[in-house]
Amino acid sequence: MNPLEESQLWEKRSIYIVPSCVKELNDKSYKPQVVSFGPYHHGEDHLMPMEEHKQRALLQFLKRSDNVYAWNDPIFSPHGMLHMVPFIKRDMLMLENQLPLLVLDRLITIIQRVDHLHRHILRFYERDAPIRLAHETPLLSLHVLDTFRKSILMIHEPKHGTAPPSEDNSSDQKNNKNDVVRSAMELNEAGVHFKASHSRSLKDVSFHHGVLGLPPIVVDDTTESMLLNLMAFERLHVGVGNQVTSYVFFMDNIIDSSKDVALLTSKEIIQNMLGSDKAVAELFNQMSKDITLDEKDPLDVVQRKVNKYCKKKCNKWRANLIHTYFRNPWAILSLLAAIFLLALTVTQSVYTILQYYHDNNNSPSSPLTPLPIFPPPPAPAPF
Repeated sequence: MNPLEESQLWEKRSIYIVPSCVKELNDKSYKPQVVSFGPYHHGEDHLMPMEEHKQRALLQFLKRSDNVYAWNDPIFSPHGMLHMVPFIKRDMLMLENQLPLLVLDRLITIIQRVDHLHRHILRFYERDAPIRLAHETPLLSLHVLDTFRKSILMIHEPKHGTAPPSEDNSSDQKNNKNDVVRSAMELNEAGVHFKASHSRSLKDVSFHHGVLGLPPIVVDDTTESMLLNLMAFERLHVGVGNQVTSYVFFMDNIIDSSKDVALLTSKEIIQNMLGSDKAVAELFNQMSKDITLDEKDPLDVVQRKVNKYCKKKCNKWRANLIHTYFRNPWAILSLLAAIFLLALTVTQSVYTILQYYHDNNNSPSSPLTPLPIFPPPPAPAPF
């Protein structure tokens, strides 16, 4: 029970079994469908067909050959890459299906020392490496899931045991803790504009001068499983941070319905590959169940800024105007008609006042005769 030894023991852990309380919300997203890599799912019946192909891959590796696979290979041919690799990619990002990256690093250095393992992983997932990878050798990640997480957050190596930086404003936190979080449509009506961030990092969420910047994200059939496993990793691995969890929670806050998704899609923030806006809304709403966030969460600062902006009287007035008069074309026409009638009334009043002063200056005893708004028609010409 030596605290130092115990701390070192916990630091060695990086691959976890997801607790049943988390799995019960979406058990399928945490179980590999095609291939097992780690020991937790090895030997399961539905994964056994891939064991033969794993043995063939081992022989290929031992031969140090770049081409022995047949053109019609069911897994490693172009046909297999098209139809099977997407499932393999999905299984490789499951927390329970990881291998220590140190093992893969030792294997790859047997055949080549040209490139770093991180680059091979990110190329496989068709992602750009973080900027620092291009100039210096990074520390080895824990596993494939950890490498992928760093790529979507565009971070190099988080400081162990430290919380992400955030603005500390205790008074604002107390005043705004119970604020109602508005949906994207409500924020848009309150004068908040949405804009795609310059990077695809999930950390790149900002709010300045009424503009809420959000990173572009592709939502497809693999998004749910990928995000859920990243969130499970953040939940179980102490010190790794909670940026992905915070992003998902923030997106759930601003997405309540298909209308919110449609708005974010029109701003090129969401690329909807599911086809249905309602399906995307349900995806984010379901993923955020039972989430626990740090009180110093960095996106909470952004949320407080948005709430403060929406509370301003001028923005409230604008939101009420849009909500009342610009919901449909008939309301707009009614508003325009009311403005036109008001303008005519004001004009009539001005002409009346001018006529009154004109008559008083020239003939004080003459009765008040208001000037007509429109001049009388010309008299008909005599025959």
